[in-house]
Amino acid sequence: MLSGAAELTAGGYFKATNKTSRRSVIISSSIENALLSVGSLVFASAVVGVIGALSPLSRKKWLLAYVWLIVLATLFETGIGIWMWTRTLDVNGIYSYNWRNVWPGVIKQMFQDHGHCCGYLNPLDSPADSCNSAFGCVVSVQKYTQGYLTYTYTCLFAFVFVDVAALLSALVLLTIRNDEERLRWSRANAIFRSLKKAESVATLYIPEPKPTHT
Repeated sequence: MLSGAAELTAGGYFKATNKTSRRSVIISSSIENALLSVGSLVFASAVVGVIGALSPLSRKKWLLAYVWLIVLATLFETGIGIWMWTRTLDVNGIYSYNWRNVWPGVIKQMFQDHGHCCGYLNPLDSPADSCNSAFGCVVSVQKYTQGYLTYTYTCLFAFVFVDVAALLSALVLLTIRNDEERLRWSRANAIFRSLKKAESVATLYIPEPKPTHT
């Protein structure tokens, strides 16, 4: 539940500050929506799991639903994490193209202001409107994007680890619950057979009524 709340909080924060941060070129609106969706899924699965765990013998379907929901959330988180990890494999290729062809001037200006640089490779390489440095922003861009991507996918894989641990706990609970159910059925059948046997024995030894003479 806490991991779901954390993902919802992160997704909401990213979405609220998207237009005022350099992070917007790394965490796109699609990633923000994905984080909000998976956070909602994890939070909902936690609620389902708590309801099932409160009475596992009578709420097996709730526990099974929790297992499937947490599996889906884990796959979702893993997919987002892997996608973000692949972005770190070619930071220069991806973000040099984005600097020159995709990013608006306001984003370039943010990098230039924070990195005290101008343009991508040099001041003549697609600079923002105003800059007064002789050095390009390539190092600043790569350092920022690499660090932020690494931080983000590491957090996602940490959430995956938590989800896997929760899944294993749910499977253990289901196993214990099924064993307890079988034990109760076995006891009930044993008691039923004993009662039937006792009834049969009692029937064999019922004395016949003596005839009465009038």
